[in-house]
Amino acid sequence: MLVSRHRPLTTSCSARAARPKVRALNVRAQCCSTLRGLLDDAASAGLGKVRFIVLGDGAILESVNNFGSVRYNEVPNRGVLATIASQDKSFECHITLSKVKEVRFAKSKAKSGEYDIYATRFLGPDGKVLMSCLLHGSQGVYDPAAVEAWTSLANKYGESVTF
Repeated sequence: MLVSRHRPLTTSCSARAARPKVRALNVRAQCCSTLRGLLDDAASAGLGKVRFIVLGDGAILESVNNFGSVRYNEVPNRGVLATIASQDKSFECHITLSKVKEVRFAKSKAKSGEYDIYATRFLGPDGKVLMSCLLHGSQGVYDPAAVEAWTSLANKYGESVTF
């Protein structure tokens, strides 16, 4: 039986109400909190429609969705997952924060056509691209606000951020 030296053991409701509230400690590794900050900044920047591209072993998935709000969940045996989802849940993107070791911002010329590509690439510990997020437009016609938002993020974080 645990007994407090500062307060006698009691079962009265008033004694329970007088107890100070317990606060949970928010402890995270620096890498995850920095990546989390980058994702939060991206979500609030106004990137608009983004093409999410994931290259798998034998398959490629591309999907277009707004880079909207991000939520975080601690998943046993996986760590913190960031989820970017459409309101109706028809699109969900999950990112295991501990797997992302670098994020690169790259503006480059399109392989076919005379326009720029605005890419944000998430790289794993082996340097391979886990996922790319490209501003979505038709033949280089982008929402000017989205280009401004992406440029602002790239200027804030630089060409490459490591975690």
